[in-house]
Amino acid sequence: MKIAVLNECFLSKANISYLKSIGDIEIFDDTTNEEKAITRITGKDIVFADMYECPLNKNTLSHANNLKLLCLNTTGYDQIDADTISRYNIKVANTPSYSTEAVAEHTFALLLSLSHHIVKSNTAVREKPFQINPADKRHYDYLGFNLHGKTIGIIGLGAIGCHVAKIANGFGMKVLGYNRNQKSISNITNVKLNNLFKSADIITLHTPLNKESENIINTHSIEKMKQDVLIINTSRAGCIASKDLAQALTDGKVLGAGLDVLDNWEQTPLLRAPRTIITPHSAWFTKESLARVGDIMTENVRAFINKQPRNIVN
Repeated sequence: MKIAVLNECFLSKANISYLKSIGDIEIFDDTTNEEKAITRITGKDIVFADMYECPLNKNTLSHANNLKLLCLNTTGYDQIDADTISRYNIKVANTPSYSTEAVAEHTFALLLSLSHHIVKSNTAVREKPFQINPADKRHYDYLGFNLHGKTIGIIGLGAIGCHVAKIANGFGMKVLGYNRNQKSISNITNVKLNNLFKSADIITLHTPLNKESENIINTHSIEKMKQDVLIINTSRAGCIASKDLAQALTDGKVLGAGLDVLDNWEQTPLLRAPRTIITPHSAWFTKESLARVGDIMTENVRAFINKQPRNIVN
């Protein structure tokens, strides 16, 4: 059994020890171009990779002449050439639920930062220390609002979306949910997508990127939303039409946006849009999440070897 780790996959000593026990392993952390990927993937039975770093395109995968299992260090798998892995019968295993709690908590970090003007207040008080004086009308720029009693609309009811719902219940919020395949979940009221747009005070995205979810937030859907809606995205950048959201923020239809993903990190208009809080795709980035990535990937291999494959996405 020949194994290659092409990128950083957060494998512990115990993870690596197991992989060594089942075969020969090569470990890299810099497979970022086709030439390296082709050289390192050729002849391997199992490959660990990061689809955002390693080009898993048609040309690369066509050289995977012996590859049986491709293990991803991510939940998403949309950047892999699906036709090629199908043609060569390569099984792809992802790492679901490794960052469920982290992303759900980050969703509320963004939401609370917007609803209580945390970033704006922190900047202002450092520039010139002050305390809120309700008699000073200028201070109403920092007037926040409670989450209790508000309606949150969750698009995508996977593990993260459901955990967001649990947190929202703790805040005393009404929870609406939409999922492509309807799910019956006790603490979530299932609604049609248009009803979610019309009813929610806060809309948060937790859906994979697919044909249905691409640009699901756009001018047309924003027009259906409440005035002063908040929009949170910790899923995929492609779920939002950036220009449309930036314009809605500028016009004042959307009160604020908390974004952990952007479609173009250097040129997106959302970087210049008002009332936005942007984090660097860090929602998942906690100590606990990193440890779980390596464990889940290793368990995927163990299950595959034992002919009980799990987390296979194709």
